[in-house]
Amino acid sequence: MRKRFLAGVAALAAALLWLQTPAVAADHRDAPTIDDYSAIDINDVYMFRNPSGCSVSDTNCKLVVVMSVQGVADKNFASSYHFQSDAVYRFNFSNVKDGRQTANIDFSFTGFINGAACPAPLPPCQTFTAGFGPGNTRMIGTVTQGSNGPTHNPPFINASNGVRIFAGPRADPFFFDLVGFNRTIGSNPTNVFFTGDDAFKDKNVNAIVVEMPPNLAFGDASKCVGQITTDQSGRPNAFQTPCSMWGSTYLGDFRPDGSTQLFNQVDRMGNPAVNTALVPASLKDAFNFAQPVNDPSTFAQTFLDTILALDKKFGTCPQDATSAANCNPNVPFLASVALPDTLKFAFSLPDGYPNGRQPADRTTDTLISLILQLPGFTDGTKTKNACATFPYLQPPVQPGTTPQTCDP
Repeated sequence: MRKRFLAGVAALAAALLWLQTPAVAADHRDAPTIDDYSAIDINDVYMFRNPSGCSVSDTNCKLVVVMSVQGVADKNFASSYHFQSDAVYRFNFSNVKDGRQTANIDFSFTGFINGAACPAPLPPCQTFTAGFGPGNTRMIGTVTQGSNGPTHNPPFINASNGVRIFAGPRADPFFFDLVGFNRTIGSNPTNVFFTGDDAFKDKNVNAIVVEMPPNLAFGDASKCVGQITTDQSGRPNAFQTPCSMWGSTYLGDFRPDGSTQLFNQVDRMGNPAVNTALVPASLKDAFNFAQPVNDPSTFAQTFLDTILALDKKFGTCPQDATSAANCNPNVPFLASVALPDTLKFAFSLPDGYPNGRQPADRTTDTLISLILQLPGFTDGTKTKNACATFPYLQPPVQPGTTPQTCDP
């Protein structure tokens, strides 16, 4: 079994080396433009139901959505990280199959100021405004600031009308042996350097966590039902649901004279690793600037070409193959998940990727297994589990201390 695993890893390394694919993480620093704006660089998005006593058919259960930004934040500089004030952080929701946006939550942040949330002589702090659309419902709250002390600052839990919001530092929930991956694909002759060492251990992110009634996201959440169909061999071939979510960030063009402010989309993310693994370097910015509803017409062939090239190098497709769909039986299922590139969700199915995404889901292992037809692939890293209480992500790692326990 180990021999087969090592052979598979070696083939994977050769394939990615041949493609000269940049070895980055789920979505951390995935394109040239967003690399210049770490505070609005989306690392990951998650969507799951409140884990306290939920059944798979309970549409009255709360829905939790998470966006993490500011990847690989150093715990020794915890107090310096912040949300960008000339930007918009957006959760997009769709209740139609083509991925057209039907609802959203927009977050904007102040600079560090004294006000009602932190009156002088307290240190200045950031606040946020969350705008729920359609409609004009707004919620204002306080950002939890990072600390260089031995313990993290208690999280501000902003609550109103059945909605809870947290914005601030958390431990990065993503896990992957990035160094082992980089060393493996960079070796010549090819060698295997996977050790299960998580490159994101003891790293922090800034996270926005929203817990809300699911109807705020999807209108009538009872319509968010779906199924995973299988082919004659029992292999999954389609994930069908009308409901989905993705994250996007926008950078403001603030004019010196105070005139019109223009916001330009600079990053987006639905499924982990899609831009990283399936989009060539020359198109990564274009992908981040695009809308998911256009993915099938704009990027489907790009995805297929990359999968075919990887499988040819891996040896699971013949060298004269012209169609990824004809030689990789996982292509129909991958297409139903990634086209459009939104995180799908069906209340009629259990939580867990690709039905939403939980912090502990081993999404990278899953996608590598499907793309390269390598069943059972794992990078060997330790899973990071969520906390049982809001805001669910583990507290930030503090300087000179062991990781903090979950908040009570």
